[in-house]
Amino acid sequence: MLTEASTKTLVTDEQIAKFNEFGYLVVENAIPRAKVEQLLRVIDRLKIQLDQSHQRKEVFGLDIRPIVDKDDAFLDLMECPTTFPLAVRFLNHYNVQLMTSHLIMVPPHPDKRNIGWHDDGGSPMIGVNGIRAFGSLKVGFFLTDLLEPNMGSLMVVPGSHRLQGRPPFEEGARDPVGAVELKVKAGDAVIFQQGTFHAGAPNYSNQTRVVLYYGYNFRVCRPIDYDVMPQALLDKCSPIGKQLLGHKETHLGYFIPTDADCPLKAWFAQHFGETWSTGR
Repeated sequence: MLTEASTKTLVTDEQIAKFNEFGYLVVENAIPRAKVEQLLRVIDRLKIQLDQSHQRKEVFGLDIRPIVDKDDAFLDLMECPTTFPLAVRFLNHYNVQLMTSHLIMVPPHPDKRNIGWHDDGGSPMIGVNGIRAFGSLKVGFFLTDLLEPNMGSLMVVPGSHRLQGRPPFEEGARDPVGAVELKVKAGDAVIFQQGTFHAGAPNYSNQTRVVLYYGYNFRVCRPIDYDVMPQALLDKCSPIGKQLLGHKETHLGYFIPTDADCPLKAWFAQHFGETWSTGR
């Protein structure tokens, strides 16, 4: 949970500048090894249930969302103290929600990648002068070491969130110009904004790549993978967690929120000020 003790990790100007320039930020050691091992055990325990779920996407490997409602271990990550303050500051607003929670497991495959190159944000694109508007971001928690090429890690094109249109491909190339494959350890997280062009690298290794993605956006938009979360799940949450999962106190609570609709507002004001701007 996002407690006063856990929010002492500051969001630095350097982190803000890197995210704004490159469209992503790597957070090393975002979750401890014990938490990684717990999550892997939970996934292993739930794997048959998840394999048979109607929420599973029809791709090779395991691709399912939402995941936050499947076990308390997944729910805990929604307010992860090493990443959630960064996500809130990068979005630069308190009226935010969890738009998606997503488990992806990519086994080795000689011919395919789990997902090709794309940006996020839905269709049709909402943009300004051909550039996708910034209204959401994702936090990816990596549960396996991805330290060598072609292990299925996240690939990104740094700075592509500021391009008009998509990055160019050289003739016959698998990846666009400027693409990089991120090297991350189990427990690292990557935060990237919706306009950053990204893909999963092919996995030619001998291990399955496991990652959990948590997406956040403004509450004036719809979530991706749920309409209403069960009351039993909301009852487990902190006041901020309830906000993130769609709880509101007033009829217009998403669009014209009161303080009661947005418990995150007081926390935001304490740590980032009463007002916000487009950047620094």
